[in-house]
Amino acid sequence: MNHQIKAMKLIVTGCTGFIGAEVLSQCLANPSITSVIALSRRELPDAVGDNPKLKVVIMKDFNSYSDSVLKQLSGADACIWCMGTTAGDKALEIDYPLAFGNAMSKTLPESKKKFRHVHLSGALTERNQERSLWFLGNMRKVKGAGETTMLSFANKSETGGMWETLIVKAGFVTNVQPKGLRDVIGPRISSSIRVDELAATLMDAAMNGREVDTIDDNMAMVEKGRALLSKAT
Repeated sequence: MNHQIKAMKLIVTGCTGFIGAEVLSQCLANPSITSVIALSRRELPDAVGDNPKLKVVIMKDFNSYSDSVLKQLSGADACIWCMGTTAGDKALEIDYPLAFGNAMSKTLPESKKKFRHVHLSGALTERNQERSLWFLGNMRKVKGAGETTMLSFANKSETGGMWETLIVKAGFVTNVQPKGLRDVIGPRISSSIRVDELAATLMDAAMNGREVDTIDDNMAMVEKGRALLSKAT
């Protein structure tokens, strides 16, 4: 699973969200990433959208990809999928990622290179749909089903062995600079991780891969993120 990419074209979703915005910012600042395609429901702020490396593709429906959109996505090396909620929305957690996979796989025969899908999820998600959970059961199972769906997608015949899924199960994510109660509480929680540390980990996973299909060691992600940020500066 560890095919390294040094100059890449990257797709990012969820760019208007807390984590996705940080991922996008770091991707645009990384000299090894030469092109970024942001799939978004709306335009991004001018400070970001004017970056020459960035192409914003406005999506009215994340279940449908036109030929013109696929043409822009073709040749991408990886995607960091940051779209999701804490509400257990099946469309966001399962339908949209799968629709993206079905669409993107059509471009793989032409690109003739392996595509890496880095799927952001949560630390408490549950893939076992039969397990009884005593809190946030629906949300955790829906997210877990999304993980399973995208892991299974890599083995579908239409991908031709050219698709790789990597799940990143993030802990309690906080701001870089404290802005509210969650940022005060966060550092006291063993599973907390700063948004910049997580974003750095996601970007590195997209570029360099891992030997496993799931990253779920929060402390290792914190340490990796900090090392990458220190190196970048």
